[in-house]
Amino acid sequence: MAIKGIGSDIVEVSRIQRMQKTYGSRFLQRVFTKGEIAYCESKEHPEVHFAGRFAAKEAIAKAVYQSGYNEVIPFSDIEILNDDQGRPMTSLLTKIRGNCLVTITHEKSFAVAFAVLEN
Repeated sequence: MAIKGIGSDIVEVSRIQRMQKTYGSRFLQRVFTKGEIAYCESKEHPEVHFAGRFAAKEAIAKAVYQSGYNEVIPFSDIEILNDDQGRPMTSLLTKIRGNCLVTITHEKSFAVAFAVLEN
């Protein structure tokens, strides 16, 4: 497989907390899928996991745009769930071709993600 694009992003967890306080469930429903919301809300500190997924969506969008795709990608069209071992898996719910690999890391204040788009 050939690499078509790469992307990375960092998100401050407090930014996601502010968005949730300001826009409530509208923010979550606009950015995250039902599966992502359920996953994050099942965690002790959901804001850290929402920040990780937000960073991953940004990283994926950057990788996709680097590949030459130039249409707007709604974040709700990118789904990041976990496999049985807890590794993030992506689903691109748009007409984007290729496989996107992503890694997410987070701690109390920041979340970081890296994505690679392959064809």
